[in-house]
Amino acid sequence: MKNNNTKSNIPVEVIDYLESYYETYSTLPTPVLECNAGTGSYTAFGTNLKTKVEKAGGIRNLLTTFQGRGARKTINATLEKRVKALREKPTITVDGEVVVTA
Repeated sequence: MKNNNTKSNIPVEVIDYLESYYETYSTLPTPVLECNAGTGSYTAFGTNLKTKVEKAGGIRNLLTTFQGRGARKTINATLEKRVKALREKPTITVDGEVVVTA
């Protein structure tokens, strides 16, 4: 059994099986990929699956790090809120100069 240092929801034995299956048949036994952030299941087969595998750097990386669109939208929205909050720091005008207070 290989050591799995990622936060994947998929057991290591299943990842090993899916990896060997993909290497043999260039596809997965089922077209469903589970989001590791827990936002649901997504289908990927044919060229869509091959593109995802190439972008992830291999089938094992895809299976252990895949995040669906919903999870990415949530992460991006959170980051946008943080950036907006950082940009809106309270300011005070002192002798004609704007001073940022933290």
